[in-house]
Amino acid sequence: MRCPRLLIENADLAAGLRLPAPEDRLHYATRVLRLKDGAACRLFDGRGNEFDARLETAGRRAGVFHLGERAAEPTTPRFPITLLQGIARGDHMDLALQKAVELGVSRIRPVLCERSRSAGGHKGLDRRQSHWQGVIAAAAEQCGRNELPVLESVGQPDAVLRRDGPGSTASLALLADETGAPLSRIVESRQSVATENASVFVGPEGGLTDAERTLARDHGFHPVRTGPRTLRTETAAIAILTLVQWRFGDLEPPGE
Repeated sequence: MRCPRLLIENADLAAGLRLPAPEDRLHYATRVLRLKDGAACRLFDGRGNEFDARLETAGRRAGVFHLGERAAEPTTPRFPITLLQGIARGDHMDLALQKAVELGVSRIRPVLCERSRSAGGHKGLDRRQSHWQGVIAAAAEQCGRNELPVLESVGQPDAVLRRDGPGSTASLALLADETGAPLSRIVESRQSVATENASVFVGPEGGLTDAERTLARDHGFHPVRTGPRTLRTETAAIAILTLVQWRFGDLEPPGE
């Protein structure tokens, strides 16, 4: 059975440390994971450090984690990818972020697109930012990452595309667009160009407006499609991130 993992942020984890369990982490360990006194687990700090640990409880409101040896090497992705995700409705946005964590994205920036506004994406952004951080943390606990992707603040399309396009930080910038070219064709056309990182821009439900697609192209984003079918926003993010990771990152083809 897989050893349960808990994220402990803002703590300097080290072998031999006796760490009083934060209240929320103790509740999660004992009520959700149902760990008993003396149970084995692993603690990680979101910065690449992960240790074997044992939980010692004293009633329902007090507990201590006893840290053992380092349990894993940092899981920092080999190929940095930034996901620029048009803000979608609750579960759709959560799924896109969850799978982005599992697929090894390094940075995530929610983008307030025109159709995000019609979906209520402009409401309660501070609260949603906190919620999205929780989704990212839970996904990291589940998938075995011991470093967390950076969740950037919400941005407007023009500022985001200017900052994260090929003219600034990304050596490859892709736009999810069903009228675009296959990713393989874009990669072939760039064989003489060093590809060190990537930005992937995915629109919200209903897609990007014509003006937003034009803006992305003007900032150097290559329109790319994933096949003959129209994908939901969360599916498009999963599909393109998978293809990019397979081509440039640390996803291995079957049998290798």
